[in-house]
Amino acid sequence: MDFITNILEQIKDAPPILQFAGIWLISVIPFLEAYIAVPIGIAVGLPFWMTIAVAIIGNWLSVALVVLVSERGQKWLQRRRAAKHNSGASSKRMQRASDLFNKYGVPGVAFIGPLLIGNHIGAFISILSGASKRYVLLWQTISIIVWALGTGVLVALGVDLINR
Repeated sequence: MDFITNILEQIKDAPPILQFAGIWLISVIPFLEAYIAVPIGIAVGLPFWMTIAVAIIGNWLSVALVVLVSERGQKWLQRRRAAKHNSGASSKRMQRASDLFNKYGVPGVAFIGPLLIGNHIGAFISILSGASKRYVLLWQTISIIVWALGTGVLVALGVDLINR
């Protein structure tokens, strides 16, 4: 947690506009995202609802960008699958990834993803697995809001998420 503590120290001494900019920047970064940005923002004394809003917007914009540009990755994967199918070769890894996606679906990846692989990678995997952009964005939006509100409420209730 030294990394988070260092970020907290840097943001704490900045003017409020830079504090919000820092929270937004943290929320854009894969694996940090809104659920890390919110506790940091609240810890430095930023207003609860504004912190949550800034973190949600930053996280959502970066995930939306991943979803929008993931079409190239999807086309590449389709070409690769077609080539393997034509040659008779089958990838065990691709089959396992497909099985996991089929088991949990877009909602599962959206809600479990932040803990394991991050929203960005979860969204990318969902698109590569054939889910529609609209469906992925819907569930990623819900997930980002729930995670940001959830961590905000926990911090407001006194749970120390920064030093865990």
